[in-house]
Amino acid sequence: MEMISGKYSGFHIIIEKDNRGRSIHIVYREYIPVVRFNAASINERKLAAIDLVEKGLCTQKVAGKICGFHRNTVFKLLRTKRILGIEAIIEDQRGLKQPYKYIGKVRSHIKKLLRKYPQWKDQDIADQAAKDLQMEISRSAVARIRTEKKDKKSDKHRPDKAELIALAAVADDVDRRNFDSRQMELNFKWDKEIAEKVEQCLQDPPFESERKSDQRLIERLHQGHRFNFAGELMHHLFLQEIDFETLANVFSFNPQDTFQPVDILSILFHSINLDIPSIEALKLVNANEFGLCIGRHRAPEKETVRAHLARMAKDYQSVELIDRFAKVLLQRNFIDPEVFFIDGHFLPYYGLNVIAKGYYTVRRMAMRGNELYAITDLQGRPLFFITESNEIDFRPIILRSAEKLKTYGIDRPILVFDRGGYGVHFFKELNQIADFVTWAKYVGDKSLAAIQESAFKVGMQFKDRRYLIAEKIRTVKESAQTAKKEGRFEPSSMELRMVVIENIETAKRVAIYTNNTDKPLYDIAYYMLNRWGDSENVFKEMMARFNLNYHPGYDIKELENQPLVDNPDIALIKKALRILHKEIDALEKELLVGEAKQQQRPDKRRPPKLAKLKVAIDEKQADIIGFKDKLSQLPDKVSILDLLKGRPMNRCDLEKKKLYDVMQFMAYNSRERLVSLFRDCYDDHRDVKPVLDMITRRAGYVKLVGQSLIVVLDWIQNKKHRQAAEKLCHLLNKKGIKISGQLKFKLLFYVSKNPLHAPPLEA
Repeated sequence: MEMISGKYSGFHIIIEKDNRGRSIHIVYREYIPVVRFNAASINERKLAAIDLVEKGLCTQKVAGKICGFHRNTVFKLLRTKRILGIEAIIEDQRGLKQPYKYIGKVRSHIKKLLRKYPQWKDQDIADQAAKDLQMEISRSAVARIRTEKKDKKSDKHRPDKAELIALAAVADDVDRRNFDSRQMELNFKWDKEIAEKVEQCLQDPPFESERKSDQRLIERLHQGHRFNFAGELMHHLFLQEIDFETLANVFSFNPQDTFQPVDILSILFHSINLDIPSIEALKLVNANEFGLCIGRHRAPEKETVRAHLARMAKDYQSVELIDRFAKVLLQRNFIDPEVFFIDGHFLPYYGLNVIAKGYYTVRRMAMRGNELYAITDLQGRPLFFITESNEIDFRPIILRSAEKLKTYGIDRPILVFDRGGYGVHFFKELNQIADFVTWAKYVGDKSLAAIQESAFKVGMQFKDRRYLIAEKIRTVKESAQTAKKEGRFEPSSMELRMVVIENIETAKRVAIYTNNTDKPLYDIAYYMLNRWGDSENVFKEMMARFNLNYHPGYDIKELENQPLVDNPDIALIKKALRILHKEIDALEKELLVGEAKQQQRPDKRRPPKLAKLKVAIDEKQADIIGFKDKLSQLPDKVSILDLLKGRPMNRCDLEKKKLYDVMQFMAYNSRERLVSLFRDCYDDHRDVKPVLDMITRRAGYVKLVGQSLIVVLDWIQNKKHRQAAEKLCHLLNKKGIKISGQLKFKLLFYVSKNPLHAPPLEA
């Protein structure tokens, strides 16, 4: 394969000539050199390809492209290095094993000289043989003849490279079969801490269940097995603290169903934590293994989840579930009630139904969708959310949120929102039940500049920026046109507290309106400046971690029920046929003109051109035959998505989305709960969440001993991360966590002290 230069797959490859005229390839990643090799040296190219893959910079295919190898060759190089070491890669072993061109007479004479002069060097023997036989004899030929008997003897005892690789493959296969049992023994028998806990747990009576499916799970766990979702079981801490099963009681229990609503909500919760992007993606997960996350022998299939979700949506209990969840968060002090931020996120809709359009800021266009309004605390943790159609104004949502907060026990909540909630008459209505902080509108730069410098008596720092703060009382009044438009005869007016912040570096001033008279200036400024921080980042984080835009309210199977319409492929094929006919006509005219010219004035350069024209005509005629054959096979009518004639979205479709979003917000808060514990175990605040995610998504081993399910997470190579994970496990073990589900195993977490066997490379 040819090596490439220039830009390729995130790499820059530059070729330079050294002082000996050799072509040296320098490979850069993010403008930093990572490997350098001589293009003429195959060994340097081999080592460069191995470095690129082992450093995790690229795949085997990309490394092969850069270094001039096929991806399978790179795989073989990596495998050979792992089994036989770097020397086996550099060794060629493709040369001659014996001097085949020498006849028996020459070989016998060289052997005679070797026996007569054993102390002579190979070159001396070669010179003497060449003199005796009057022909050219090479030193390497003498060396091969001298060592060929030794090679034959050693070959009987030492396998070659291919045999060693084959033996390694057999060993890996045996290792894979025995790996789980050996690793289980290492963790549960030879780890003193876990072995002592096993002895303690054996004092408890064995776990039993009357249901056969549960008994199968218990027997499986008694044996112990590998579990790919071991770290996910840590999220049962949050489910236990919020009493998840009681929250799910808003849905009716049906004894005839194998899976109850609590199981459906639980499976959605765990699938969201594990980055399973949709209900449809559940088909890619091992149901027997995933079932342990909900304390069942088997997880429900995607069809079962859809059917139950549709049935639950008809009860319209999402609002009650959201309210219960919010009250528990406040009761458990998982939410700071000092101030609340409200912000909206556009949810694009791609289904069959006709719904109102809204402005999608990411695509900068109006399209069908809904709006999700989240109410978060000062740290960006969501308390509850409201999902509505786009025709609903922002201000009624703010009022509803304030009323909800009062029902949650917040006597007079403080709400922070942006300019979309501005309205003087609305301020008067909101003032009756809540305080608010928002950006001021219709305050000109001249009015702000007119404020004396002496009025800025308070200073504060916020995210590496320094501000000066001043305040004044200002009466705001709406226009007569606004009042008339809203059906009021007299414009509303209100006296508000205007807080002005000035950026010391840029001298730019911005005004804030609030009806709160108790909070100091710096608190009001701090609340409003946080509007640009954690309250907006909650949507960014949920978009990055979860699938916030996913809508479970419609299914691809609905396409099968659409009316039949004209097949659009037929029109496109007919258009292609017309174009081909035109192109053939043009080529035939050109051919006729060329043949006429050839008859009038023969030219030896013209016949090849005429032959090419004939070939092109034949190819296009063959294409016409193929298109016509395909046209005869296509149906005249097909079922396609008719966006203009869909049915309006009903409440039940939106209810499914709300139920799914409750689980997404619950998963977000569960992660935040574990983060609050993990901060005491890991001191680097920059990557607390990434390291925690690595731990909670780690595979491991589980074994049921007595009433306790012992969970041993796989070895963590980074010592700092491993020690932090061990501290987190000790903290969780003190909490007395039980699985939220039908079988309430007590959970005990540990980190393996035994490194895993390196898995074999895959081609």
